[in-house]
Amino acid sequence: MADDKKRIYLVRHGETEMNRLGVFRGRFEVDLNERGRKQAAEIANALKGEGIELLYSGPLRRARETAAIIGRTLGVEYLIDQGFNNINLGQWQGVSKDVVKRDYPEMWTQWQTAPERLLVPGGETVEDLKRRAYARMLEIVKGSGRPQVSVLGIVTHRSVMKGLAAAFLNVPPPYFWKFYIDNAAYSVFEYDASGFSLISWNVNSHLSEHVTEVF
Repeated sequence: MADDKKRIYLVRHGETEMNRLGVFRGRFEVDLNERGRKQAAEIANALKGEGIELLYSGPLRRARETAAIIGRTLGVEYLIDQGFNNINLGQWQGVSKDVVKRDYPEMWTQWQTAPERLLVPGGETVEDLKRRAYARMLEIVKGSGRPQVSVLGIVTHRSVMKGLAAAFLNVPPPYFWKFYIDNAAYSVFEYDASGFSLISWNVNSHLSEHVTEVF
């Protein structure tokens, strides 16, 4: 790969019980469940031979556990990076979607239709998240500080991947529900002087079981 081009693998962490039960996570700490650990092993095997030289991971346990499994399989280290932390969902964190729908009906409607500017009390907006993650991504691909690598992986969360994809491709709001991402699926972008280009999205053929997650 040319020195001025970088390839970026965006990886969503494996499943947790909160994913399975339909509970808002945000920055709530939760470990991978049994299926999530299996998914992490499957995506690690799928990424063999892709030339990933370094991994970044969001700081939450589910991202770090996924990154650790991938890193061991690929023989590369992973760095914790706050720029790829999940969205802060404030009062919704750890609350089931059914309860949110009942107790916050107007905000739930906004979450379904135009979540980019929804501000849950105590949280941040999707647009805030997008700006934060994209700024960090630009620092990395433009070579400020470590690392100087051509192929890197970012292990993170659904909201972060959606925000980055919208920023990379200049997709205006509402964009959040235009991007679907499975647990332990990955997407590939390239970056060069012309900006970011999409190579593949939501690659999930390595998963032995497909689980659909909505809202």
